[in-house]
Amino acid sequence: MQATTATTLREQYISVAGFRLRVLTAGQGPAVLLLHGFVVSADDWIPTIQTLAAAGFQAIAPDALGFGASDKPGGAAYTLRRYADLNAGLLQSFGVERAMVVGHSMGGKHALATTILHPQHVERLVIADSEGFMQLPLFMRKGGALPFLGEALVSLSAFPFVVRMQLRAAFANPDRYITPELIARGTATLGNPEIRRTMVSLSRYYDANDLRGSGLWSRLAEVTQPTMIIWGAEDRLFPVRCAYEAKRMLPHARLEIIPNCGHFPMIEAADQFHRLLLEFLR
Repeated sequence: MQATTATTLREQYISVAGFRLRVLTAGQGPAVLLLHGFVVSADDWIPTIQTLAAAGFQAIAPDALGFGASDKPGGAAYTLRRYADLNAGLLQSFGVERAMVVGHSMGGKHALATTILHPQHVERLVIADSEGFMQLPLFMRKGGALPFLGEALVSLSAFPFVVRMQLRAAFANPDRYITPELIARGTATLGNPEIRRTMVSLSRYYDANDLRGSGLWSRLAEVTQPTMIIWGAEDRLFPVRCAYEAKRMLPHARLEIIPNCGHFPMIEAADQFHRLLLEFLR
């Protein structure tokens, strides 16, 4: 798989703690671990991987357990502790003792868990439009625990009109980014029975995947690594008030609000996001 003529993007499969993870890598230098958000995959990070590699970093971007082309064991396999352990194990498999960790949305929550539970492996931390700083609707938190309800809700999410609605909420300027191809890709992803099983499992065992339910919320003060919070001012999924809650819980962090940007700053405000990221990582 090739990225550009300047940067070779490598795809490989790494076994960590008995799970097979798909990983995209590029570049050489200080390591940066990129953690993606809910339902998507490491592919969302490809422009960022290329940018980091061109700037002299080693970018490592896994498909999270349960998503993309990584293993999807289902059931109670998904917990913040397991994701943190897998991230630490993945770094060690690449011979990396300390990395800079960047997490978007769900990946922000995973990045925080990795930093708290494996602080020796995290040099710097960046979270962008991160999950964990607002209470999700009850049907998302508990729907999977009710027989058939979780499966029904997940099935509904795969309808193209629902995918389109979700995508429109994700961007400040949706008409610039939402294409028939993007809707088709989202429909195919949400129609994948293994992905749907992951989604139901995450809801069914929600507390183990929640900063508060897992007990990690009270440990956020343990994050002493240099930290930056990036947020889209027009994020309608996790509104900008969540950025200020994150700043309250991580008082020493640097906060950057990107105007006219929704939930995906690395896509909708790529130049500004990458400039902030490189300045901070350097």
